[in-house]
Amino acid sequence: MDIGILKRITFIVADAQTSAQFYQDVFGWTIWYDNIVKADKRFPPSGAPDLAEVRLIILEAKDPKLGKLGLLEYIDQPFDTGHLTNRTKVRMGEPVMVIESKDIEGVYERAQLAGANVITSPVDWHVPTPDGLSTIHLRTVSMFDPNGIYMEVSDHPSRED
Repeated sequence: MDIGILKRITFIVADAQTSAQFYQDVFGWTIWYDNIVKADKRFPPSGAPDLAEVRLIILEAKDPKLGKLGLLEYIDQPFDTGHLTNRTKVRMGEPVMVIESKDIEGVYERAQLAGANVITSPVDWHVPTPDGLSTIHLRTVSMFDPNGIYMEVSDHPSRED
C-alpha cells in the first residue's frame, strides 16, 4: 500500500536565512516559501509555548513538488541553539540527506567556500542496482553543512547494464 509521498524534510536551525543562503550558494536552490508563522506546540513538539512565532523558509530544488528543504527558526528560541562544529562522524538516529547533482566538482568547491566541513573530496564508487543485476556508478562528496547537518552529494556518471 502506497499512501504517502515524502515531499520535504525540515531542519530546526538557529538562523533560517543564513542556512538557506548555504543551499542557495552551493546548489542553486531557490526560496519557495519564506514567512513568519505561528507554530502549534505539537508540531514539532519543541517545548515552545503554544503558537510560537517561527520563520519557515522552504527551498525548492529542480522538481516543483518534491525535494524541498525546510529550515525552521524559532523567533524566541525555547532551547539551546548551539550545534556541533567541525563534525567528522554521524550519530545514531540522525538523518542522512542525499542529494543528486550533475556538478560534483562545483558543489565540492562551493561547499568549502560556504563553510561546509567536507569529509571527502569527490570519490568514485559503486553499488548494485535494486535487482542486483547491474551496477550503479557514483561520484560522491561527503560533508556536514554549517549547521552540522550531514549530506552525501552524488552524481551517477554511468551505469553498467
